[in-house]
Amino acid sequence: MTEQTFKAGTSNSIRESGFTLFELLIVITIIGILMGVAIPNITFSDPERDMDTAVRRLTGAVSEARSRALLKREPLELHLEGKYIRIVQRNGKQEIGKAALPDTVTISRVIVDEREQRTLLFTPKGVTQPATIELTSPPCVRTLCIKPIQGISYPK
Repeated sequence: MTEQTFKAGTSNSIRESGFTLFELLIVITIIGILMGVAIPNITFSDPERDMDTAVRRLTGAVSEARSRALLKREPLELHLEGKYIRIVQRNGKQEIGKAALPDTVTISRVIVDEREQRTLLFTPKGVTQPATIELTSPPCVRTLCIKPIQGISYPK
C-alpha cells in the first residue's frame, strides 16, 4: 500500500507544522531593512542643542541683513516671527531670505528700543537699533542682545 503525498515527496505522516529556516531568514531580513530605514528618521529632541541651532541661525540672519544693507545701500528689515526669521526689503516688502528655527524653539519676545516689536531695521550703513531677543525651548530660555554695530552677544 502506498502513502499519500501532498508536497514534493513529503508524506502526510511525517509533515509537522512550523516555519522553515528559509522563512525565518526572510522575515529577519525584512525586519532588518525596516529598522534600517526607520531608526535614522527618529530624531531625539535636545532642547539645548535646538537652542544652540536657533542662536546660530539668528546670528547668521543678523549678519546677513547687516551685510546686505551695506552692499545694496538700502534699508532692510529683519522680521522675527515665532518660528521664522525673515529678511525683507524695506521698500517693496520683497522677501530676500527666510530661516526656520528648530521645532522646539520659538522667539517669545523681542524688545527694540525698549518697546516690544517683531521687526529690526538695518540702515544702509548696516546699523540697527539695540534689541533684546528671548528664545524659548522648554525648559531653556536664552536672551540675546543685538548691538547696533557689533552684532549679537549672549551669556552662555
